[in-house]
Amino acid sequence: MSIKTDGPIKPGGFLFLNHHLPLPFTKMLPGSHVLVSFLLAASLVHGAFTGDNVLSQRTAPHGGVATEAAPCTEIGIDILKQGGNAADAIIASGLCVGVISAYHSGIGGGGFMIVRFNTKGGHDYEMIDFRETMPAAGNETMFVNNTAASVVGGLSVGVPGDLRGWEMLHKRHGTLPWADLVMPAAKIARDGFTVNVDLAAAIELFPFVAQDPLWAETYAPNGTALTEGDTCYRKRLAVTLEKIAKEGADALYTGEVAVNIAETVHTNNGIMTLNDLANYSAIVRQPRNITYRNTRIFSTVAPSSGTVVLSALKIFEGFEGNASDSDPAINLTTHRLVEATRFAYGQRTTFGDPAFTANVTELEGLYLTDAVANEARSKISDNQTFPVPFYNPSNYQVLLDNGTSHMAVIDKDGMAVSLTTTVNNFWGSELMTADGIILNDEMGDFSSPGTTDDFGFAPSPVNFIAGGKRPQSSISSSIAEDLETGEIIIATGSAGGSRIITATLQHLYHHIDQGLNSTQCVHHSRWHDQLDGNTYFEYKDESVGIPGYDNRTVAYFSELGYNITYQGTTGSTAHVVIRHPNGTIEAANDPRKAAGAGLAF
Repeated sequence: MSIKTDGPIKPGGFLFLNHHLPLPFTKMLPGSHVLVSFLLAASLVHGAFTGDNVLSQRTAPHGGVATEAAPCTEIGIDILKQGGNAADAIIASGLCVGVISAYHSGIGGGGFMIVRFNTKGGHDYEMIDFRETMPAAGNETMFVNNTAASVVGGLSVGVPGDLRGWEMLHKRHGTLPWADLVMPAAKIARDGFTVNVDLAAAIELFPFVAQDPLWAETYAPNGTALTEGDTCYRKRLAVTLEKIAKEGADALYTGEVAVNIAETVHTNNGIMTLNDLANYSAIVRQPRNITYRNTRIFSTVAPSSGTVVLSALKIFEGFEGNASDSDPAINLTTHRLVEATRFAYGQRTTFGDPAFTANVTELEGLYLTDAVANEARSKISDNQTFPVPFYNPSNYQVLLDNGTSHMAVIDKDGMAVSLTTTVNNFWGSELMTADGIILNDEMGDFSSPGTTDDFGFAPSPVNFIAGGKRPQSSISSSIAEDLETGEIIIATGSAGGSRIITATLQHLYHHIDQGLNSTQCVHHSRWHDQLDGNTYFEYKDESVGIPGYDNRTVAYFSELGYNITYQGTTGSTAHVVIRHPNGTIEAANDPRKAAGAGLAF
């Protein structure tokens, strides 16, 4: 099959058809227009869904876990059953996801999390930033006229932060022994796991994993690429995880494992050193929060994009938001929410690494004030939309990033973690170490001077490269609580690059404004607008229970002047865990990742 794209294809982007799998492209240079040939994965999710079905949700009193890999959700539930808390459960689940879903997550990557934890006087929130960093020798022009090096090979590799993030979470909030949380992932890696539909597609679409001898040892052990239903063994990684279980996170940042990381990067023209690895630290940051309707929502801060979600909702709060999908008012309501999101995306261009960007913390606070939200809201017209520059007065490009895996946990005591981790593009830098660690290509998320996009916007200097700097990210993991009682309501977030922001804010909107449960939230069709000149709407896909946007809504948007693009199930994979006022908990996995699970017990 061949299909011509209607715009530029970004590295790690997806082509969406009426099928349950987003199909990842091989790495390509930004802005290229190509004719793409590919094979559709054959397996389908059994059981159809129609928009007329009522999506019920099982609740339970002890805790809920949602991840994109069912065995990993089960590990998290098992940790809760052993008496572990939400921090323990998400560490064990997350390490497992890195074993199974290695094409976009794992200990060779990094990310962000937001944590709600209990105190003697109640509860509090914190963010742990374990985003990858540019090696010390990096400079802002290293990818100018060398864009390919930012997505494949040694130069694309950032200093991984995953394990320092898990370690910090465990030291601050964990209750079970570290080894008890690492060994379930090590056991799955050693004993093998069933190749699920998502992993099978990632293997099929990237032939190098069956051709390179080191990769083929795992993904084509008998000379033929693994397919859905086969058993996959990651024995090199199992040894590494067993070492980490015994020695802690230091096992990755010093010693033989670190040497192998540095050598792999150096052999492939990279600049990472042993000092870069030894000097890496995760950072505890204070998350931002807003009041919204009858809730208080907390989300991550720069260099991530939780403030974008909060700003969009703060702008939208001035409008009525409780229209149901069958109410004709839903068209205007959705228009207003999209417009609010466009203004928030325009603000995002200023969210650089706080260690390198003056006043970014003050700016984030300013964007969430009533005065700024009111000003943006006053510019929203109920009768039309406007060209991209109207929403982006800074004249800087909006970052388009990739990849990621999201997971969320709420335990019986109201502790919660919403976490997103990534190696960026599918299979990261396409480099694997002798210890079975797949290395990220996160340095491609930096901006480089001297380029302009289709609207004439230049790259933002706040995201230019510097040694030790963390690139911008769309990650927006969020938690909301009842404004009056302080009880947790929802923990949510998303995977999927730039679509993380809009998927996360839609989940918050669907639950808080429309009263949808977790299953209804993840099955709801999505729109997406990231100031790239297009507004995207999902169409119906019964194979995964996505009803599609009503044609009347899409026609309404077209009449207002939006440039509409239809798409199949989107690249965002979002999870929702909800706690009800009676203390029962529900969890739901995004059906767009067929291999996942949301469980409560």
